[in-house]
Amino acid sequence: MSEVSEYQHLTVPGALPAHSEAVLLRRLVALCSHMSALASQSTELSPIVDVLAQGIGCGVAMVDRALETLAAAGLATGEAIIPDMAMFRTVLAAAARNRRPLAVPDPARDAVIAPVLVGEDVAGYLLTLSGSGDSVFTEDMRLLAIEHAAMVCGLVMGRDLVVAAAAGRARHELVEALLLSSDRNDPELERWARHLGLDLTREHVVIVFDAPSVRPEASPAPLESLLTRNAPGAIVVSRDEEIVAIVPSGSPAELARACLAAEVTGAGVGNPCSSAADISRSYAEARRALAAGRRMGKAGEVSLFADLGIQRLLVRVPEVTDLKAFADEVLGGIAAEGHSAGNDYLATLAAYFRENGSPAKAAQQLHVHPNTVGYRIRRVEELTGLSFSVHRDRLMAEVAVEILEGLGGLP
Repeated sequence: MSEVSEYQHLTVPGALPAHSEAVLLRRLVALCSHMSALASQSTELSPIVDVLAQGIGCGVAMVDRALETLAAAGLATGEAIIPDMAMFRTVLAAAARNRRPLAVPDPARDAVIAPVLVGEDVAGYLLTLSGSGDSVFTEDMRLLAIEHAAMVCGLVMGRDLVVAAAAGRARHELVEALLLSSDRNDPELERWARHLGLDLTREHVVIVFDAPSVRPEASPAPLESLLTRNAPGAIVVSRDEEIVAIVPSGSPAELARACLAAEVTGAGVGNPCSSAADISRSYAEARRALAAGRRMGKAGEVSLFADLGIQRLLVRVPEVTDLKAFADEVLGGIAAEGHSAGNDYLATLAAYFRENGSPAKAAQQLHVHPNTVGYRIRRVEELTGLSFSVHRDRLMAEVAVEILEGLGGLP
């Protein structure tokens, strides 16, 4: 026998003397007890709504906060669930404020709205509409039944929210374990990755988005939606002031650029990882790439660890002032020539090193004559006391140029 039909004999009008208040109270208690029992046996709202509709002889609908129908019973085919929208919203707001059922002043139908509470929050509304049947209960008894049904629906919805929250926390902890693992030989890593749904037959890349306004418990829903739309299978999690994405390897730089938005102020991309054990390494690389991008004045841009070169080492120096002091010590003599000439010398030196010491190729970059490049290089040697034919001097100058370039100090 179904849950509803099992209860039916208790609520059929005329089965017991309708004038007996004691009988009606026993029926009301039985109705409320039955709905409570359903809440302990099921995670569905439909059985509760069905029993309430049959018990009070009304059409019943359960809607969420967006007014989307979650369950309905006892309504005529094509019958509108929500009466006049303007009036409905006014009563809905009052019901949520007062946290108890209220009648909708609709002469056509005796509608009642009851807020469904989960903790201190309104998770939805239980709506009853008259005209679909006869009720043995008085108006006060009907309101008690509706209020109890709303409480029972809140228990069911709250349980679902608790389960979802627990699943979300477990997922977050699994991602954290992969990102922060220090033991690459841990056999659990691959099992955790599979639990998250990562396809271990494919390479993945970790992208770290700089999001100063993000808290660890915040939801990266808009960014997650964008990432999963462009990279199916992506795993996204919020951490302190950053959003981390583990995405299938492909075109991570283009994907990161497509995801840059107002709340994201930059992104770092790690190298591809071929196993679950490599995810922590790719994450560390992505963070260093992001830090290097900040130091290089590339806010709002995407920095790839693979493109950093020596900057991947320089970014590990905690004090930027130490780096700047070293560059000034090596190349500071150039400033003696004045700002304009000094800028020309620094730009020439950078081009000269990029072109492996070729004055001709550096001249093409700078759009000057090769003799000009040669003159400037000799002048730099005079001002700094360095000799670029000496390996140690040349190496110090190249590192100093990389530092200035990384700090945005090159023209």
